[in-house]
Amino acid sequence: MIRQTSAAVLLIFASILLASCSGAPGGGCVSNCGGGNATLSLVLTATPPNPTLALSIQAFTTTITGITLTPASGTAVNVSLNSTAYIAEFNRVTSDSTPLATKVSVPAGNYTQMTVTFSAPRITFCTQTTPGTPGCAPGTLGSVSGAAGTATISTNLSVTGSMESGVALNVNLPNTLTLNGQTVTAVNLGAANVFTATALPPSSTLTDLASGELSHVDDVMGLVTSVSGSTLTIQTSTRGNITATANSSTGFSADCTTLGFGQDFTCVKANTAAIVDTLLNADGTFTLVFFQPLPTKLSSGDLRQLHLGDQIVVTLNAPNPFQIISKGLLIPTGSTFENSTSVSDILPGQTVALPVLTFTAQSGSTPGAASSQNLALRFTRFTAVISTATSPQFNATTFPPFFGITTPQLFQTTSGRLSLDGVSNLTSISGGGTFSTTALYVGPPVAPAFSVLSVRAH
Repeated sequence: MIRQTSAAVLLIFASILLASCSGAPGGGCVSNCGGGNATLSLVLTATPPNPTLALSIQAFTTTITGITLTPASGTAVNVSLNSTAYIAEFNRVTSDSTPLATKVSVPAGNYTQMTVTFSAPRITFCTQTTPGTPGCAPGTLGSVSGAAGTATISTNLSVTGSMESGVALNVNLPNTLTLNGQTVTAVNLGAANVFTATALPPSSTLTDLASGELSHVDDVMGLVTSVSGSTLTIQTSTRGNITATANSSTGFSADCTTLGFGQDFTCVKANTAAIVDTLLNADGTFTLVFFQPLPTKLSSGDLRQLHLGDQIVVTLNAPNPFQIISKGLLIPTGSTFENSTSVSDILPGQTVALPVLTFTAQSGSTPGAASSQNLALRFTRFTAVISTATSPQFNATTFPPFFGITTPQLFQTTSGRLSLDGVSNLTSISGGGTFSTTALYVGPPVAPAFSVLSVRAH
């Protein structure tokens, strides 16, 4: 059961790491170009279901195909997305923000509506009605698809000439779902009160961002396609390109030294795989916060057939010792995962990445297959309830059931490596409050069980 569940979770990051790279960056003037245009950037976020609903959602995706802004008078403006087929993974954006469009030039004015066009919504989930039992209950892993459509949002977005600002497009996930206990019976992104839009930057009480910063954009995995001076471009598989510039505060992984590079921008090499943390600025540019090289190559080929939410059975052939991609976070010692070569040390709830040697796509209800020699721990996104909001460590409860966790667990933060949203400091979250996190699940018997990259209070 551990192996089956791990395979279901594994595919999320395997697809991001290994799927073919496509999509052009957004930006540029889109309508009525000339004087009086403002610069607008959009990010995607999501509100999760309440943890007390006890849902075990493995993946929740859709393809966003278009966004249109309608002014109070005049011609509607089509917003150029970062990717022409922007695949959104809603579990991810409960705790992270991802860029939909950057540096879009729009005519000054008052915009009263935003229309979002989407296709292929799909949710993959399982049930586990026995508290404390890790993994999905046998035979319960499945998917439900919804209809393509559009959603129109009432807005009051006023922009003036030369103004630089942003918008967070938020998706209320519980409003999309029809439930029967832990089972999802239907999904409808076109339902009422699903999409909302709010102005960026947020109030200073709701963020740790500095002046001139719109949003954290963390943990972007992809292929470094160009390097120039202190600027890199990283190409993702589903969300287009991000071009970010380093400064004196940029951090570089100790893995740079292990790979024989300097622990500075000389570690950034074109045509190599990497993970970056960035900040989206008001002018639509990105600042490089942290750089993590990956000792593998990105592959394409048949993996174009891999979709978020697919079931993949992975065979490890003569595996090398498992690794934890720590990205500069404090990692508790004693993990049974690190340096293991056995799938029995992978816990339900852990997300892993692997370079694939062979691959066969899922066909109907028949799971796909893959083989590899290397396995690495990556970040899990989930929602829980704060017990005590202290720093640098805090406690939380009410985990997704398939984790098999019924007792409070300790979370570790790392100074200078925590992104906050919804609060300006961690201790502002009230006990009993819901939060989503991006965290390395190191797991029992070590404590803290989680090493945290980001926290979003809801």
